[in-house]
Amino acid sequence: MIAPFRSPAGALALAVLAGGLLAGCSGGTSTSVSCTGATCRATVSGAPVEVSQPDAQSTRTRTSSTKRRPARNNDGVDFGVNAIGPGWVDVEDDGTVTRVPQGGSFVEDGSTVRLESSDGRTAVFTFAKR
Repeated sequence: MIAPFRSPAGALALAVLAGGLLAGCSGGTSTSVSCTGATCRATVSGAPVEVSQPDAQSTRTRTSSTKRRPARNNDGVDFGVNAIGPGWVDVEDDGTVTRVPQGGSFVEDGSTVRLESSDGRTAVFTFAKR
């Protein structure tokens, strides 16, 4: 039987790929949303992750580490963050993905959501409840 040829470069590439995948998974994803009056602030770490405004009666912070769920229509501010980069985010709203630059905004169910900052790992959004 002939032994298969193994390339040291191929083994190194696999090791780098595996290390990158493990490093990408180590941080996890989470969302923290807090509201004061009609103004809400969402801090997103990692992607993909869902952002939803708390119930109208709730004034407490909501923390979530769940992945994106199916799109909902006209039921309050809720959108998904598919990717985060330095100065931008990819937002999924009701099945449509849009790249939003830092300082940019989009309308979600009647509320204007603004991307305040994004450093490539964490993004901060502000929006007003309806």
